[in-house]
Amino acid sequence: LGTLPIFLHRLKPSVDPQRLGYPLSPTILFAVMGGGTTAAVASVGVVGVLIFMWLAVPTEQTLDLKFPNVVFLKGMGSADLNPISFDNNTLPDIPAAEAGKFNGLYQFNPLFYHKSYDRFVPWEERDKAMVFECTMGCAAHNTTATEVKLALVHASLDGKRYLWHLVEFRDEDANSPILYARTKYRKSPTYRVPWLTVTPGGEHKPKDLLDVHIITAWDALRFDTPLKWGVTVAIILAIVLWCRMKEKDD
Repeated sequence: LGTLPIFLHRLKPSVDPQRLGYPLSPTILFAVMGGGTTAAVASVGVVGVLIFMWLAVPTEQTLDLKFPNVVFLKGMGSADLNPISFDNNTLPDIPAAEAGKFNGLYQFNPLFYHKSYDRFVPWEERDKAMVFECTMGCAAHNTTATEVKLALVHASLDGKRYLWHLVEFRDEDANSPILYARTKYRKSPTYRVPWLTVTPGGEHKPKDLLDVHIITAWDALRFDTPLKWGVTVAIILAIVLWCRMKEKDD
């Protein structure tokens, strides 16, 4: 049996090991697949682990973890947005069909810079804000300006209340930064918070954006649904069965 993998490797693909009287085990399967297929499967696994690490690594090297490296904004495009400028001037509405381009991956950028950023967050208070810049799948609304950046900004300028803003920064625009949406206030940093439209204040009241959420790779590790529990149990059982079959083969 020890020479079986070498023997099977030389067989034609049409040969069925079970016809030869050998049980179909993981060792037999890997032998039939060949080195190339095994290497491809292993490579996919390694790439998957690296991608998950990129998505899930914390933004800070502390025990008090707040956010992962990448967050995913979803649900934009379900309602019209009523943007305002940084100084609370009302701007033309954005139809729901166009707001959908704001959905996508946003990566933490500790070195984020735009010449209009300090209009929204004063330079001396930059340490009170975290910027996640649009990285993949998302796009700014303005496509004609020379330098446009779309970002999710999490800040607590008063040190007591925290909230997120969806912001677009534009060059040579007196209204920049432009605010598209925000979250409700929270007493501690979190990405699990309801979203609202922005308003210039006064009698204008924000509208709930019920379909808009931020999700992260950390949510995959949050066992809050029966589906996640079921998938976890299935994976554990599969690993246990594979280990037992491997022990029998040895």
